[in-house]
Amino acid sequence: MTSWTPSVSIVVPVYNGAETVSACLESLLNQDYPAEACEIIVVENGSTDNTTQLVEKYPVRLFHSDARGPAPARNLGIAKSEAEIVAFTDADCIADPNWLSELVKPYADLEIGGVGGAILAYQHTRRNVVEMFSDEYSPLTNFVKGEQVFLPDLYTANASYWRHLLNEIGGFNANLVTGEDVDAAWRLQLQTGRKLRYAPEAIIHHHHRSTLKGLARQYRQYGFGEIVLDTLYGHYPTYPRNLRFQAQRMLSQLAALPRYALSAGLRQFRLATGRTTRYEAAVPLLWLLIESNNLQGKLEGLIATRLMTDAQPALHTKAEVLISRLFPSGKA
Repeated sequence: MTSWTPSVSIVVPVYNGAETVSACLESLLNQDYPAEACEIIVVENGSTDNTTQLVEKYPVRLFHSDARGPAPARNLGIAKSEAEIVAFTDADCIADPNWLSELVKPYADLEIGGVGGAILAYQHTRRNVVEMFSDEYSPLTNFVKGEQVFLPDLYTANASYWRHLLNEIGGFNANLVTGEDVDAAWRLQLQTGRKLRYAPEAIIHHHHRSTLKGLARQYRQYGFGEIVLDTLYGHYPTYPRNLRFQAQRMLSQLAALPRYALSAGLRQFRLATGRTTRYEAAVPLLWLLIESNNLQGKLEGLIATRLMTDAQPALHTKAEVLISRLFPSGKA
């Protein structure tokens, strides 16, 4: 455990999280961080299951957000916090006991404005093919650098920031229903000049998608969010993606769909003859599912942003409408 113990508020937004929220809160209450320097703030976001009743059993601060969506929920958590640092995780995550103590260590460097840790797959005793695929190809990787990457970013499954910096940038953009965590990370760097740091020993275990519907929904929202972010940040000289880039990328994705379908057919034949596993046979079908849904999300994003010329229509459509499109009868 670090000898430096700044006060920390852990903010957990939750929507219909009855299956996972108890394990999440128990892991947060079992941190090796001084209890007097840490609080847990749960923001319930309009759940229709018994999430509230479960959360009320734990020594945490519970608030209810009238505005639907992850950004308003996190903003309410920030507003209720008085700690120096605000850490974020999700109700479908399990924190290692030393997660928080490892997460705050980099803040000793005054240039650091935010810190994120590793997001690993929760290891189920038995996994279906969707969970196996999600574990192997998870897109949840903090602090990404490389080609087609604008700035490092942090996913709020495992992220933290100085509270005063979050207030300085106005918190999360409540008009974004997806990509709001990437947007906040970018704005904080651009507006405050602070840096982000990756803490690999600050580990969160995330329940990745376990159903075909959930996987399809995830990649559809990623596609939509990517186009909206490209529209918001495309005016920066170093921004790597524009309409031409996305058009070429989408054509490449479209061209790959028949190959996935052909590969799926061949692997089904190999499965029937006992020459491959059920999981290996399912992989091209799952790629077909996520690529087609990602394309759908991008097309919706292109329409909403008028071919990446104006983000305002996408931002000012009522949140409930966008959520119903991107999260049909699912979690926000």
